[in-house]
Amino acid sequence: MHPVTLLAIVIELVAIGAQSVLYLNRLREHTRLWCLVLLVLLLIFNIANGLFPDETYPIPIHVQHIIVNGIGFAIVSYFPFYFYRAFGLKKLRFLAIYGVPLFIVLPYLAFFVFGYSSHGDLTFTHRYGYIIPTCYSFILLISTGKAIWYTYRENKNRNRYIEEVAAYFAIIPWAFFAPVVYFQWGQLIETLFTNAGFIAISALLLYRTLNVSRAEQKLLAELELVPINLEAIERNSRFFALSSREIEIVHLICQRLSYKEIADKLFISDRTVSKHVQNIFNKTLVNSRSQLVKKMNDYDDRNV
Repeated sequence: MHPVTLLAIVIELVAIGAQSVLYLNRLREHTRLWCLVLLVLLLIFNIANGLFPDETYPIPIHVQHIIVNGIGFAIVSYFPFYFYRAFGLKKLRFLAIYGVPLFIVLPYLAFFVFGYSSHGDLTFTHRYGYIIPTCYSFILLISTGKAIWYTYRENKNRNRYIEEVAAYFAIIPWAFFAPVVYFQWGQLIETLFTNAGFIAISALLLYRTLNVSRAEQKLLAELELVPINLEAIERNSRFFALSSREIEIVHLICQRLSYKEIADKLFISDRTVSKHVQNIFNKTLVNSRSQLVKKMNDYDDRNV
């Protein structure tokens, strides 16, 4: 096993551990769950790529090649589903659910599982087995980029956009993975191609989580200074035409609950809470939780 591959495995184990702890604290934060699945797939790929092929193993060489390539195909198959589910890019639904079986899974079965098992010609398998999946990977890249930009134009969520773009750039090397395998550029290049971007994303997510947690704690401390006026909250909620769910969330925000605590109390996801809060901000013409709490508790505030 190449030392760089071993280093990638260690880093991914640490990242998986950290992300798992964070996910257990926010079980309804599904974006982190999809990211965890991706990291686990990368970890399995690195382990298999570092150990196979090896003639000293009792496993036939052709089976070892099928296993390594199969894990690689599984990761590529997961990409559109990851963006579709983790980031809610609805425009990728067809590519994720129908395109992947036709243009990635089927060629793998045809060329690697059945073809390579029967004729044993690895060069032929690599030469032709990657053509359709590689073309489809470029289509996925283009479609994913368009879906990210379309979603940003609709929602204008800058933080979400940065996270999506970072994930997008991390998958770009996989579109060029076929030449790396075909020309046998070595395990070092394969490891760098497949891992560098996702390790960076994991670090970004952990950094953002810590910053968000610190900011949330600071905000909650500031909100403690604002007294709660239930009559004002009810009157302002009617004035700004908030829905029943939005009124519930406003009350909980005014009670100084965090987004996670609100999600747990209402049995919804953190992301759903964020969407409701953004709608509340738009209706009440505020930009932060502190402004919202002050405005909703101000009995005389009618500056719409």
